[in-house]
Amino acid sequence: LALSICRPPLAAMPRPMSTAESAFILRALGEGLRVDGRRPRESRPLSVACGLREGSVEVRLGETKVMAAVSAELVEPFADRPTEGQLLFFVELSPMASPAYEPGRPSDSAVELVRLLERAFRKAQAVDVEALCIVAGKRVWSIRCDVTLLDDRGNAADAACTAALGALLHFRLPAVSIVGSGSEAAVKVLPPEQAEPTKLVFHHMPVSTTLGLFRPAGGGGGGGGGGG
Repeated sequence: LALSICRPPLAAMPRPMSTAESAFILRALGEGLRVDGRRPRESRPLSVACGLREGSVEVRLGETKVMAAVSAELVEPFADRPTEGQLLFFVELSPMASPAYEPGRPSDSAVELVRLLERAFRKAQAVDVEALCIVAGKRVWSIRCDVTLLDDRGNAADAACTAALGALLHFRLPAVSIVGSGSEAAVKVLPPEQAEPTKLVFHHMPVSTTLGLFRPAGGGGGGGGGGG
């Protein structure tokens, strides 16, 4: 379990609240309720649906909907990491998800979500990238995880992380055969009917949890918290 407290992506920032709205929310929290009816520490309902293609997952976290798809290709490793495969993340914020998202080049929000996924999976070494090496210095698997935010109704960061985790767990790597050795080695991808695909190797499974901290309505010390 990895707990991370971070600010939401820029474009997903809520509009400024009026004093009356802020007072209402804080008063409701003081009575143990949120504006959507949940208790302070009650998270949004979560559902995960796997697609027909391995590595394809759709996640619903409350009303927020995210799709993730994983693919792989054989590439040459980086010169300074000859025995390690690659794990890449890409995030698309669909204009249909929120009026704040626009088509075109990646927004600051998408970049922040990519960084969150990289911290959770790659930098935390959740996936064994050495297990992606086929021939050291010549061929490794490059794993690509594409995350698309389809409907943003809050807590997109946790939904994206959950979708990426589900897709990586659901994905299967094709088996390969190696002919020759050293610089003469040739790698051939085998069809599933000839050799069974394999799961990715995980060291641990990151779980993203977002918390909101609030000062009491009276402005005193301490604070309440609520799960995303």
